[in-house]
Amino acid sequence: MLIDPKSSTPIFRQIADQLRQAIDANVYRPGEMLPSLRAMAVEICVNPNTVQRAYEALEREGVVETRRGVGIFVAATNRDHLNAAEQRLSKQFSTAIRQGVKARLTPDTVRSVFEDSLRQILVEATK
Repeated sequence: MLIDPKSSTPIFRQIADQLRQAIDANVYRPGEMLPSLRAMAVEICVNPNTVQRAYEALEREGVVETRRGVGIFVAATNRDHLNAAEQRLSKQFSTAIRQGVKARLTPDTVRSVFEDSLRQILVEATK
């Protein structure tokens, strides 16, 4: 996990975002225990309270669940999270499409740019 202390994004949010991405990529699977607060804090060299804030944010989103005295686990049913991820992605697409429309690009050009970008990212992901 890479934390950028100079980023305008708070450190707890960087941690939560990267954990969410790891869960989306099945690095952590439903029902699997996440590293303890202290272990994560030591690993990424941050205060345990910062990791706790990240875990709490993920719990509010329904991505993880706390089992008192045991640990923090990836939520067994992560459907709400997937819907939230789809909603975030949709908003990002909408923003990009609006920019294309403002630049007077045709719908076919916007679609082509999207498909080219997707192909490039998928090729990079297989390397």
